[in-house]
Amino acid sequence: MATIEINHTRAEGTTLTGSRKGDGVFEIVRNHGFWSSRTLGFLYIRQSRDKEAQMWRINGAADALRAAGHEVTIEINEEERRSFAEAEAEREERAEDRAERFDDRAGRAVASADARRSAADQISTRFEFGQPILVGHHSEGRARRDAARIDTNMRKSFEDRDRAGYWANRAGAAENYAKHRKDPYRTLRRLERLRADLRAQERHHAEAVERGYDSTDRHARLIQDFTEEIAYWEEIVAKAEAEGVKIWRPADFAPRDFVYYSGSWYQVARVNPKSLSIAWNLRLAPKPVMTLEDATLHDGQLWTHTADYTNARARCPEAAMLAFLAAGKVPGAKAARAASEEQPASAVREAQAAKPKKKQKKNASDPKLAKRIYVLCPPAKPVTLTWLNGNSRPHKDFEPVEIATSAGDGMGLVWSPGLRAKIAAVLDERGYVFGADDWAVSRDRSGFVRSIKPKPEDEPLQKGEPAAVVAEQPAPEPAIEEEVPAAAGLEALAVDTSEGQAPPTGTEAVTEGAEKTPSDLRILSSNPVPQGTSEVSHSVHPLSSTPHSERPETMTDTTTTATTPEVTKAPAPAKKTTRKAPATKAPASKATAKKATPAKKEAPAAKAPTQKVIPIERIDRDPNQPRELFDQAKLMELAGSMRELGQLQPISVRYHAGTKRYTIVMGERRWRAAQVAGLTEMTALVLHDAVGGSRELLAKQVAENVGRADMTPMEEAKSFKDLEKAGYEIEEIGRMCGKSPAYVGWRIDLLKLCDSAQDALAKGLLGPNLAWYAAQLSTQNQMRFLSRYTQGGFANDRDAEAFVKACRTEEERRESQGSFFVLSEENPAKKGDVQESILGDHDVPEEERERIISERSKLTKKIERLSAAGEILAELATADPEELALLLAGAAGGVEVHSKRMAHLRKLTGQVIGNLTKAQAIASVRAGGVEINPDAVAEAAV
Repeated sequence: MATIEINHTRAEGTTLTGSRKGDGVFEIVRNHGFWSSRTLGFLYIRQSRDKEAQMWRINGAADALRAAGHEVTIEINEEERRSFAEAEAEREERAEDRAERFDDRAGRAVASADARRSAADQISTRFEFGQPILVGHHSEGRARRDAARIDTNMRKSFEDRDRAGYWANRAGAAENYAKHRKDPYRTLRRLERLRADLRAQERHHAEAVERGYDSTDRHARLIQDFTEEIAYWEEIVAKAEAEGVKIWRPADFAPRDFVYYSGSWYQVARVNPKSLSIAWNLRLAPKPVMTLEDATLHDGQLWTHTADYTNARARCPEAAMLAFLAAGKVPGAKAARAASEEQPASAVREAQAAKPKKKQKKNASDPKLAKRIYVLCPPAKPVTLTWLNGNSRPHKDFEPVEIATSAGDGMGLVWSPGLRAKIAAVLDERGYVFGADDWAVSRDRSGFVRSIKPKPEDEPLQKGEPAAVVAEQPAPEPAIEEEVPAAAGLEALAVDTSEGQAPPTGTEAVTEGAEKTPSDLRILSSNPVPQGTSEVSHSVHPLSSTPHSERPETMTDTTTTATTPEVTKAPAPAKKTTRKAPATKAPASKATAKKATPAKKEAPAAKAPTQKVIPIERIDRDPNQPRELFDQAKLMELAGSMRELGQLQPISVRYHAGTKRYTIVMGERRWRAAQVAGLTEMTALVLHDAVGGSRELLAKQVAENVGRADMTPMEEAKSFKDLEKAGYEIEEIGRMCGKSPAYVGWRIDLLKLCDSAQDALAKGLLGPNLAWYAAQLSTQNQMRFLSRYTQGGFANDRDAEAFVKACRTEEERRESQGSFFVLSEENPAKKGDVQESILGDHDVPEEERERIISERSKLTKKIERLSAAGEILAELATADPEELALLLAGAAGGVEVHSKRMAHLRKLTGQVIGNLTKAQAIASVRAGGVEINPDAVAEAAV
């Protein structure tokens, strides 16, 4: 047995000596991380130099060797080490050796690839291009051997070329090793990590000394290593800075400066010790210049991104950047450097400090502020309001508040108007208002939660701004006994989504806030666009819907508090948001309109909607209801649900004082289902400010129905047209209904359809897309096209659409010539030689006729020649794939080139088929499908 020595020094690493090849030592210690080296002549552990001894490997290998009968001695010397500069110099030298070695390998691989390719080309010169193998000929054997040799040489050539690229990349990486390691910006990031590791080792060393651990020496050595390495890299950075490399630091920037980062200019929001907080908006990226305004949301929140100083490449002051942008330019590094020298960051900071500071608003992220409220509504007990912090825990600085409820507060739930008014009053006392969200059921379903925010400061009315005017109130209706819904507690909060009976989830909003516009009046608010959508979304397709928010099929009808709303100025014209009372009934309102009221005074609010239980026989449908068709199957499903569970969501109605009856504003489907279910009463929300026949009411009805999936295109078209007649612009209709102006215009165009086409569209026999194209035709041609379409005269809708387009083009062409035409009822065969007939030959000159006949002959001959190509393609389609691979592998380019040729032919064939489809539609219109209308021509002649 052998005597084995295992030595470890930080200079040489871990080595194993005393072993010879074939003695079985390597097989024993290889599982413990030891490797063999022919150049070194002994076994060693990889990457063990300049590091602490890996005792678990050394001891494991020694135990295994002793178990095999070998004598093992271990010697560890952690004090024998080399400096970090010496280790780095050796690493750079080894990188240079690797670069030379890899470059030589790449050169040999290139030479081998060229030689293989030359051999293949030399063999292929004996064959004519495309010459097949002559089966049965005396040259067949040699030809097959040559084809195999060509294939082998080409494959080897490709493999050698790939290997040459691999070694060339390795050589390039080795050559750039030193440059990569000594890059000043990368070195600065490395220094940050090393300093953090040094601080950690210092903490560990102090702890080991304090507690008497035996690891103090190891921590001391690591501290020495880190200190030496940090000094080495700091010297590299200082040398680079002395050579002119700019090292960016916090002193080089001021807030609102611009920094060149990752190929774009970003405005600086904050200057931090280790990084910059820059403006960031992912929706606008990449953008040449990103300002703080670009990254500010509509609610004032600023989006930022962290930019490390090592990634900064230039600085430009705000004033200089604005000047560049005003001139339509984006500064480069040289121009920015000049501007930065003229306005250094220190001067900018001094100028900013000299400016008077604005009064700081309350920061929404301030932990001292309450973020939410939790309302517990126990039956027959006072309501408890708990203030919550940002973690949804009770706030330590706010005591819970008990709110006494009365009979007028309904069931004591947050959606009752009386209780919401009291909660709003408590918030007002503490300087808070409701947030933008709605009430939601808490996670444990014990109460309700809603966000709050600090109350904004009152802003005075601008000069010349009129005060709000109170709308005229309709006559009051007789009182009807109010009833509490049968379902108590949280079950009463179920919402009839899509006019069905599905209850809400625990996170769904329950009702609208006291200070917000009621949901059934939301369409008339100052911003009627649904949340989460853009105001205008242009579509390239006539039938593409504008994306809109995922709102329920039915707009929630809830009772709102009769508190005084704030006086706001709506962006829409005054005639569309307020309505003046007649002077004889409200002279005070008229006087108020002429003179602006002080900002602190508020106009009285309109009477809030009230919820009542109304006999179903006193409710009538609105004759102006945009929706005319109701799916009977779904109606029966809803009736069955209402028969079992009752009515879960109230409908919206308006009261007629003369007839003492109610007319439905929203919820006719529920009303119909209630009649089928046999209900005698319905819970309804009475809208006191809803005036029958008004355009505001029509807008609410259309907006409530237009988003439904079962509303037909013709119903939408009629609804949009009614709004247009009421004085709304196309853009306004689109914003109110969550559709793009193009969508609204396309729907209105459907009204040009004849009655038969409209009926076919309503029944689903004609698609909306095709119907819009058909609407562009004359009435007679619409009828004839519809007859041909319903009788299966077209292979698919695409052919029908191409026919309609061609027909419309022909109509316009004929109209420009002063003639008229209609589609023929039938398509009789033309008399005479078909080859000599010309489409629309009544207006074709003789010279043009001769040219057409000549070109037609040439084109048909070309098409006939394609029959030979068809035979070839048919042969290829039925060929054996293995035979194709064998035959084409040795050809120039192989199978891949021929596959690309077929793919190119397939692409051209698709384009030809598209052109022929359009040509067929045009030919059908001009030849067999269109005839000159004699009556129209006679009238035109007169």
